[in-house]
Amino acid sequence: MKKNLSPFAFILLVIFLAAFARPVYAVVGTTPTVLPTSPPATTSADIQIEKLKERLATKVAELRTLVKRAMFGTVKTVSVASATVETSTKDIKIELGDGVSVAQIISGKRTTLTTDDISVGDPITVFGTYDNTLDLLKAQFIFIESSIVTQHISGTVSDISAKDFTMTVHTPEGRTIVVDVEKTTKATSWNKADGVTKSGFSKIAVGDTVHVAGVAEPKKDDHISANRILDLGNLSGAVPSPTATPTVVASDSATPKPTAKSAKTTLSPTP
Repeated sequence: MKKNLSPFAFILLVIFLAAFARPVYAVVGTTPTVLPTSPPATTSADIQIEKLKERLATKVAELRTLVKRAMFGTVKTVSVASATVETSTKDIKIELGDGVSVAQIISGKRTTLTTDDISVGDPITVFGTYDNTLDLLKAQFIFIESSIVTQHISGTVSDISAKDFTMTVHTPEGRTIVVDVEKTTKATSWNKADGVTKSGFSKIAVGDTVHVAGVAEPKKDDHISANRILDLGNLSGAVPSPTATPTVVASDSATPKPTAKSAKTTLSPTP
C-alpha cells in the first residue's frame, strides 16, 4: 500500500537533498577531468615591485649606518688619505677623499685650500658622513679655524707700510712683530685731554706706543692679525733735533780760566 508524502515532508526532503547533494556535470562522450590549480602568472610589474622593495631595504640599511654629521676638534695626525682629530670626547678618524673641499679665513678673506694645507695642531670643523660600523667620518668639507687664543702685545711702532696696511712693533721684551691691520680692525687713540676717541690706521705714526689685541696668523711667525689697536701717541715726546755745541765749551775756548798762579799774582799788593 503506497503512502503519499505530506507536503511538509516533501519540502524537508528537498531541502536535505539541496544541502548535501554534489553537483553532477554531464559530459557527452568524455570523462570529466579535474585540472590542478596553478599559481597566477608573474608579470613584469610584479618583478619591478620586488626590485623596488629590495632597493628600499638596502637604502634603509645604509641610512642606519651612515649619518650626516659635523664635528670640531684638533688635528692629531694627518696623512695623504686620512687624519685623526681629537675631540672633547674621543679621537675620530677622518677619511680625506678626492672631493673634499678645504677653506680658511686668511687676512679677513675666505681662501680655498687643499688637504695638503692641513697640519697637526690645526683646529678644524669637519662636515661629512659618519659610518657607525667603521667609526669613520668621510669628510666632504673642512674648515680650518683661526687660533681661538687672543694675543695682546704692547710696544713702539718702528715702521709703517701704507701699501700693505701693516706696522712693525718692537716690544719691551725685544720681539719684533708685524701687525696686519684688517678692514674689521677697530682703532682708537688716547690722550689726556680727550681720553679715548675713534681713530684709524692713517693716524698711527712711527714712534707711537700701541696696544694690540689680535690672533696669530697661521704658518707665519711673529705676525698678528689685529682685532683692536689702542694708540697712546708718542710718549717719549718730540723727535730730538741735532744737539748744538754747548755754551760752556765755547766759553772755555774763548776765555781761558785763570790759573792758580795768575790768581795769586792778582791778589798780591800793589807797590
